[in-house]
Amino acid sequence: MQTTLQALKNQFTVQWEKQQRADLHQVGLPREQTLAALTWLKEHTPFVQLTHMSVVDWIEEDQFQITYLLMNPRSYDLLMVCTRIARSGATMESVHKLWPQAVTYEQEMNEMFGVEFPGSPRQGESFILEGWEDIPPMRRDFDTVQFVLDHIPDRPGRLSINTREFIGRKVGEKRLLHD
Repeated sequence: MQTTLQALKNQFTVQWEKQQRADLHQVGLPREQTLAALTWLKEHTPFVQLTHMSVVDWIEEDQFQITYLLMNPRSYDLLMVCTRIARSGATMESVHKLWPQAVTYEQEMNEMFGVEFPGSPRQGESFILEGWEDIPPMRRDFDTVQFVLDHIPDRPGRLSINTREFIGRKVGEKRLLHD
C-alpha cells in the first residue's frame, strides 16, 4: 500500500490522505486529476477493482464529494479516492470505460443527487424514481416532510407517532421508560 501511495503522490496532487484501518486508506485528489489518477491506478497498481462509488453532500461547503472505492484483489487492501465538485451544475467525468459496472453507480448518483456523468450510458433515464419531478431526494436541501405533506394523502385512522419517543421507549431511553 505504501508503495502505491508514494507513487500516486509522485504522479498526482494528493490534497490529503488518511489511514482508516491497516487495510483502508483514503486520498483526496483535485477533480481535474481524478480520472487520470483512477486510470493510472488501474493500469499501474494492484488496485484494479472498483467495488463502490458514492456521493456525500457537503451542503455547507456547496460541494459534493465523490468517492471511488478500489480494491487490490490479491491483498484485499482498499483505497478510497475522493474528490470534490461544485453542487450547482454538478458534473464529473464518467469512469464506465474503466469499469463497466460504474454505469449503474453513475445512473443512481445522477438520479438521487443530480450529479451528471456526461457520456455515461443511461444518464437521465429513470432508475428508481420513475416520473420524479422534484429536486433529487438525497440532496440535503430536499425537504422530506414537506414532500410527504404535499404528495401523500392522510389516511383516516392512521396514528401519528412521534418517532423519537417511539424509538426511545423501544430502546429504553431512561427519560421515556416511565411515561
